[in-house]
Amino acid sequence: MNGLDLHDCGYLATFVGVLMEGEISLITSVLGAKMGYYNLYIAMVFAFIGSWIADWFKFILARYRGKKIIEKKIKLQKKIERATKLFDKNPYIVLSFYKLFFGATTIILILAGIKNIPIWRFAIHSFIATSIWLILLSSLAFYCGEALISNFKLFTQYSLEVLSVLSIIAIIYWLYIKRPFTKQCLEIPQ
Repeated sequence: MNGLDLHDCGYLATFVGVLMEGEISLITSVLGAKMGYYNLYIAMVFAFIGSWIADWFKFILARYRGKKIIEKKIKLQKKIERATKLFDKNPYIVLSFYKLFFGATTIILILAGIKNIPIWRFAIHSFIATSIWLILLSSLAFYCGEALISNFKLFTQYSLEVLSVLSIIAIIYWLYIKRPFTKQCLEIPQ
């Protein structure tokens, strides 16, 4: 194979994929590591860093622009109202496990930002939540990945192609579904 192969850019792909999307990219990376394309532990470090940076971006954005974002989005207001009850009862427990609330992670990060959780507390709880999420999801993907790999000859026969397609799907998902929301949040009102 000429140029770069998956081994050369797998760690960067893990970092960027988890930074933009999260779960799908992490699972794809773990499966790639399981198939021997790169080291699992190094991939997990890159996944951790990518996920942590994404969460910090959302937290900081919410801290400075959260109320304006919520005012513009009626659907988001309703989700925030529901999540506020849980968050107000046990903010630090919720922050320690927010990555496991699939579908509500961003809402919890917005709440943490607008409620002015101290940055040092957020750092600790974000580290804990990201570590728990990474270990649980990676372990699940690693041990269930064996069943996927062994039971699907198409997958094992065309693993590089399948991993490439999954990565492209994750990027398209981010560009056309997640990114428009982020662009709207970053718009400066006139």
